[in-house]
Amino acid sequence: MGSTAAFSSVTDNIPLAAMLAKIIAGMPLANGMVRPPTDPLWWAVIFGANLGGNITPIGSASTLVAVTIIHKHGLKLSFGAFVKKALPFALVQLVIAIVCVLWIA
Repeated sequence: MGSTAAFSSVTDNIPLAAMLAKIIAGMPLANGMVRPPTDPLWWAVIFGANLGGNITPIGSASTLVAVTIIHKHGLKLSFGAFVKKALPFALVQLVIAIVCVLWIA
């Protein structure tokens, strides 16, 4: 989940999740069965790809909209300042997601 979140913070999360879904779908379980949709690995990719985009202003459409609104109102916010303010919130969200995935497992 951590690596998915890190990659999602600098790339668009939809193509990332689609690529990882193909990779996971090709990874059978030890008994040769296909991974069910309830498998924790699927949830780790979903949470990581969606929450990781909140770390940087380019990581998701919602953060791009937020930065656009911030600049429209004349507020100054650099890339680094955005990351500094957003990172604690994103980390809390990711920790909660990790707890949820561990609970599922």
